[in-house]
Amino acid sequence: MKKILKSIGLCLGLLALNVIMTNIVSSIFAIFTKNPNGLNQNLYTLVFIGDLITLILVHFIFLDFNKKILSKDIFKKISIKDAINISLFGIGCSTVLLILSGILSQIFPDYKNVVNQIQLASNYWSQLILAIVLIPIYEEIFFRRVIFGYLKEKYNLIGAVIGQALVFGLAHGNIVQGIYTFILGIALALIYVYSESLVGSIIVHIIFNLLGVLVIPKLIDVNPAMIYLIIIFGIICIGISISKIFKKYENVLY
Repeated sequence: MKKILKSIGLCLGLLALNVIMTNIVSSIFAIFTKNPNGLNQNLYTLVFIGDLITLILVHFIFLDFNKKILSKDIFKKISIKDAINISLFGIGCSTVLLILSGILSQIFPDYKNVVNQIQLASNYWSQLILAIVLIPIYEEIFFRRVIFGYLKEKYNLIGAVIGQALVFGLAHGNIVQGIYTFILGIALALIYVYSESLVGSIIVHIIFNLLGVLVIPKLIDVNPAMIYLIIIFGIICIGISISKIFKKYENVLY
């Protein structure tokens, strides 16, 4: 029980550190700019600055325990075949989860405020680059490398996967994102294990944000009926990718 409480404290403490750093950055920005729309327009910039500060602090915390957050091993290259399988999985998984988020947003209508905030920030290319590329890289380092890595040392794989996914879901701050990012967190951790590299989970995470923030909304704006083609394409992608991924482990499974 003591070990579990210690793990919960560490995970929540790291999460709280990130929230505090982001809030401090946002507060300083608000004080100096005095622009009520500035926070929303620069949402991802402020979040990313808070993320970088968090990562630096966590780096020094890890050094006290003679551990490094970043190393060549965690970013090792993956084969083109694995990259294709992972990308297909990312497209399929993203499609399913984005549909789930649409269903949940009907159940929890307040989530539309979050969607509007995201869409406002996404009108700027600088914010899109941060949301689609840089923030996913940070989150994979923070949640998969740091938190998942810690939990793997203390618990079995299933416990570690579920634990880091819970923290990942909690970090998103609302029930709709919490539910679908919990599922996404499980998928990202499993891809990290499968590829034995953060490159794998980063690919899936970038695809998820790319489709969710930019591609799918644009396609649906052009023609709402596109959602049906997107669903079919996503199911095909996830079916192909899972069959290919399972082949890697068929000798172990059977």
